Amino acid sequence: MKRFTQVVCTAWLLAGCASGGSVGVGGIGIGGGGGSSGVGVGLSFPVGGSTSTVDNGQADCDGDVYRVQPRYPEQAAAQKYSGRVTVSFNVKLNGRATDYQAAGDKPFFEETKRAVLRSCWPAGVHQNLVVSYQNGTTATWIENSLSAKP
Repeated sequence: MKRFTQVVCTAWLLAGCASGGSVGVGGIGIGGGGGSSGVGVGLSFPVGGSTSTVDNGQADCDGDVYRVQPRYPEQAAAQKYSGRVTVSFNVKLNGRATDYQAAGDKPFFEETKRAVLRSCWPAGVHQNLVVSYQNGTTATWIENSLSAKP
């Protein structure tokens, strides 16, 4: 999608210059002369990766690495229900999780996924982790060395 957007923006830029209009791109203006129409085309899009977002709407991590702590689901906490969720996912170069898979106790799936997607991970590193939910109060990240891929 990013490549498509770049191609479309480049086409608009060239069309604006060829028609004698003026085109502004990311704060840089390119003016065309001639013609009495005075028509201009304006484009604005981010340059570079610092403001781009990924599929889940989260901004790139910009090198930050952190884990969001999962919240104990209210219904499971009320029943003092304990369980575990094993997760496996790849990490994109922007530090965000992709190809997410989970196994374990289903009452904890949604909250575990939310925490994984909101966290920033070491770029390009496959992750295998377990989240342990205990006694209706604590959720803990556990390294899952048994299933780690080399």
